[in-house]
Amino acid sequence: MPFDLRSSLLATLAATATASAWAAPDARLLSAARAAEPALIQSLKEMVAIESGTMDAPGLARMADYAEGRLKALGLQVERRKASANNGDVLVGRLSGSGKRKLMLIAHLDTIYWPGTLSSQPIKQDGNRLYGPGIADAKGGVAVILHALAILREAGWQDYAQLTVLFNGDEESGSGGSGEAIATLADEHDVVLSYEPTAAKEFAKTEGVLLAAAGATLLTMDVKGRASHAGAAPQLGRNALVELAW
Repeated sequence: MPFDLRSSLLATLAATATASAWAAPDARLLSAARAAEPALIQSLKEMVAIESGTMDAPGLARMADYAEGRLKALGLQVERRKASANNGDVLVGRLSGSGKRKLMLIAHLDTIYWPGTLSSQPIKQDGNRLYGPGIADAKGGVAVILHALAILREAGWQDYAQLTVLFNGDEESGSGGSGEAIATLADEHDVVLSYEPTAAKEFAKTEGVLLAAAGATLLTMDVKGRASHAGAAPQLGRNALVELAW
């Protein structure tokens, strides 16, 4: 899956710096984003080289080590939590600023690709796009967060009360071990930006920040019937499958 480098980084800088979906381009940030492209490409190559399939505990640990180191290098205070289920730790990084709003950025470190995929699907670059296992979903998002924060830090931007970054390692397997932590932290913030890939241009038509998305849920229904002899007294019974169909 391709990942468009420049548009994703610019959208993040605009949305994070204003805590809104749209903002007029800032010439200084625009220049910094362009200059950051080679470093962002290198970060993506490093992360894709760490195969971190959603149920691959050793790979997820290596990916969490990498992300933790990068967050700490940016000055964040990082808490590493064991997920309550599944594989992969939850990383929570925090910065305190001088503003009033609380901002949260989230992305996941796991992919749908099992170890060994790189041997048949190596990373490659074609113009302004990169291809590789998990590069868009969602290591591209992780890279954009890291480099956007670096650019904003260099610009001296601190217009937030708190900025929180959360990386989880079980999104592709349902976020069973991190979903509650994400929901709890999200409730404490004014703005939450999720770095999942948006729809392809063929469907979305224009670039931008996705403000709503489809969801899914699981339900368990218990339906009770009543046993009876099917030949001698069928009128006394109640078939649970028939009741469920009605």
